[in-house]
Amino acid sequence: MTFGKALKFVVVVVLALLAYFMTAPLESEMRVTFALLAMASALWITEALPLGVTALIIALAQPLLGIQPFRDALEPFFDPIIALFLGALFLAIAFEKQDLDEILAQRILERLGDNAKTLVLGMMFIAAFLAMWMTITATAALMIPLALRLTIEAKREKDKENFSKIMVLSMAYAASAGAIASLVGTPPNLIAAGLLQRIVGYNLTFVRWGLYGLPISIVLILLIWVLLFRFFPIEAKKVQKPKERFTSLNKKQKLTLAIFVLAVVLWVTRQLPDPIAAFIGWQGHGISESMVAIFIAVLLFLPGLLGQNDIAKIDWNTLLLFGGGLSLGSALEVSGLTDWIGLNLTNAVGTGSYITLFVILGFSTLVFTMIASNTACANILVPIAISVGLTTGISPAILAVFTAIVSTLDFMLPIGTPANAIAYSTGKVKMREMVKTGLLLDIVGVLVTIAFALTIWTLVPT
Repeated sequence: MTFGKALKFVVVVVLALLAYFMTAPLESEMRVTFALLAMASALWITEALPLGVTALIIALAQPLLGIQPFRDALEPFFDPIIALFLGALFLAIAFEKQDLDEILAQRILERLGDNAKTLVLGMMFIAAFLAMWMTITATAALMIPLALRLTIEAKREKDKENFSKIMVLSMAYAASAGAIASLVGTPPNLIAAGLLQRIVGYNLTFVRWGLYGLPISIVLILLIWVLLFRFFPIEAKKVQKPKERFTSLNKKQKLTLAIFVLAVVLWVTRQLPDPIAAFIGWQGHGISESMVAIFIAVLLFLPGLLGQNDIAKIDWNTLLLFGGGLSLGSALEVSGLTDWIGLNLTNAVGTGSYITLFVILGFSTLVFTMIASNTACANILVPIAISVGLTTGISPAILAVFTAIVSTLDFMLPIGTPANAIAYSTGKVKMREMVKTGLLLDIVGVLVTIAFALTIWTLVPT
């Protein structure tokens, strides 16, 4: 064991002990749960152990600490939300294996025209759409190299440099913005849905999530587009487009695309909004999103679009992390700790000051997600947000979705998201440029989400 890793373990142990002894007035079960929360948070932030191993420790520790039986601690590891994410991962792997993602992206790219600003905006919406169904990392890994192939027709070298900065940052930021528009876009979305179902019995469907996330995604993409051209001005108007030409899709690519369309249709028609259901006389097919995801996963293997070797490509570490987060949320709920934290947060803010509550919760989440992964941030803060909602009378769904979305809006640092890291690794953007641009976008993103949470989201049917 290296000195650095040993030091991380010392920090983890010290934080867990401090958490236990500093909460002496609380009941014993709440104290050990708070210590478990501190330990898991420290392990996730320092990555002293693989994230999935920390998730297993969470399940193992609960019966040893007397929080809840081992069976109950393990149950969340194959929650329906886990099955949903598993199916979405298989679909993303099929897209990549059949080269369908790159072909579709490049074909759309050919049709966007050569106007620099229009092209960037079009590519941002492509990246955002892909991020709704693929991981942010995969989307950025696909779109950023495509973006770097494009150069601007300009005499000034500064124009070419600024256009390269715009292209790499716009793809990274659009991937993050697009991921919040879909239930399977990013892990925090699924964590929020899983915890809402587990804690309050609220079913957050694809359509409902879209009503929350899609408008924010669109607004953020437009704001990012405007701000990037402000930060990195260019005089040139036209872009030199690549000359590649592609043949028609082969049979496997067409079949993969058809299965993808089937998945989307089944996901969004499980339960139709009341006005649409009343108009067409059909409420929806009623099959859960998780069952659809597993069905799609099986369907991909039947015609050979995926094979046995592709199973190893699943990010099992992330799946374990999901389960650990849901298990931790269950422990916080069972012990009563989320209710206690929520009550104290409510008392500190004041039950009538909803704007202040959202500001504190939003910027606390933003700061936390800067130092931890967005998944770890959501695992820790979403249960608290739900508890605050139950205490204040604000919809727990609104607070959970709000926290999940903000945890994904980290544009400032290369370590914030894998997409940021990929953009920074191109060498086109300097650290101070990313920090300057990303900090403003972080603040704007939180404020935009707060505005939607306090207005438009209150109209979303529950």
